[in-house]
Amino acid sequence: RHRRLRPRPTSAPPLEDDDLLDEILLRLSPDPSSLPRASAVCARWRRLVSDPGFASRFRLRHHCNVQLWRRKIDCDGEASWVLGRTFELDTLLSLNSEEKEPTVMLGLAEYNNAVVVQTVAGHFMVHE
Repeated sequence: RHRRLRPRPTSAPPLEDDDLLDEILLRLSPDPSSLPRASAVCARWRRLVSDPGFASRFRLRHHCNVQLWRRKIDCDGEASWVLGRTFELDTLLSLNSEEKEPTVMLGLAEYNNAVVVQTVAGHFMVHE
C-alpha cells in the first residue's frame, strides 16, 4: 500500500496573511462602529486596525467624517445630545492600546450608525 502524502501549503492560509487581512479590513464599511468592532475580534485584528498606517489608508479609502455629539444636561437635570463638531474618524477614535487613557466604547446603536464612547474629556456619541 502506498500512502498519499498531502502537499504542504507553500503560503499562509488567507486569514493568517496580515497583508491580505489588512486589505480585507480596509474594505469594512466606514460606519463609526466598524473599526471598534473589528478591533474587538482578537488581538491580531486590533493590532492591524490600530496601526497608524492602516488608519490613514482607511481614511483615504473612505473619506470618513463623523459627527461628534456631546451630552448636555439642562437646569432640570434632563440629558440630551447636541451636535459638537465634525471630525475625521481616525483623529477621534484612536485605537492605539499604548495610550495612557484609552477611548472606551460604551454602547452601539447599529441601526442608527452611532457609537457612545468614553474619553478623558467625557462621554460622546459618534454618529455618521
